[in-house]
Amino acid sequence: MDPIESRRRALAVLLAGLALGAAGCDYVAQRKLIAGQHTEHDVRQLMGVPTLVWDLPGGAKEWDYVRAPQGTETLRVSIGPDGRYQGMTQLLTDANFRNARPGMTGDELTRLFSRPNEVHRFERRSEVVWSWRYVGDDGVKTQFHAHLDAATGRARHYSRTDDPQERPGA
Repeated sequence: MDPIESRRRALAVLLAGLALGAAGCDYVAQRKLIAGQHTEHDVRQLMGVPTLVWDLPGGAKEWDYVRAPQGTETLRVSIGPDGRYQGMTQLLTDANFRNARPGMTGDELTRLFSRPNEVHRFERRSEVVWSWRYVGDDGVKTQFHAHLDAATGRARHYSRTDDPQERPGA
């Protein structure tokens, strides 16, 4: 094997290991963290730095852990005003995507689903499409798309497609 190919394979193995490591940490955290007992420090030790932080009234917080661009999970961790872990929720579910309504703003969508996996701009249609990768209730990797009006930033409509990673070349 030539040295360049050898480096490419080594890099691929490293990246796969890192991806599995992040997912593995979430798996451990979901089973190890106990609501009311563990602290925000414990959460950070197990899950790392959150992607987004939401400060709530009264001193409570919610931390989003987006496992993008290839991941299919976005976990929202609740931290009470006392700094104690309160629980964790998977945001990318068919049930949660049913909460999306036409006219929602990008900020409202981010609050509901967290940061999208991908953003694509379509100048001719004056549209921006936000996409989230997730595993649907049927067990198939799917993408949920919010089609936003580029001028207003409000959702026009929503769509779903099979994830191209699930069925390459389909």
